[in-house]
Amino acid sequence: MGKEDYLTRQINQLGFVLKKILEKLTRTKSSDGLSETVSVVNFKLNEQLGFDLEILDTISDDNLIEFLTQKEGFNHENLELFADILIKMDKEKYAKKALQIYNYVNQATATFSFERDFKIKELMFK
Repeated sequence: MGKEDYLTRQINQLGFVLKKILEKLTRTKSSDGLSETVSVVNFKLNEQLGFDLEILDTISDDNLIEFLTQKEGFNHENLELFADILIKMDKEKYAKKALQIYNYVNQATATFSFERDFKIKELMFK
């Protein structure tokens, strides 16, 4: 029971951090503000998960989902939030990785999401 409570807290905490990062990215307009935000995002990811966005460049597409799902706190909802963050950070650079995450979440969940489906189509036909 204690371990379940701990995992639930970890998942909720990661979800909260990811939502805050996404909110900050959504409010950022200028490129100066974005570079500051990238630093904050990298700090928060490192603090919460032990990795930052730069490591994504070194992870192959074949290993991305395995890498993320091994990190404590990444449930399907948090994976989707992380993909949203990647798109807000740099759509061109992270489109392929975000698409891979969205497709994984689509396959792994029994619930269809019109919003997720729209994001997938938008990335596929950009």
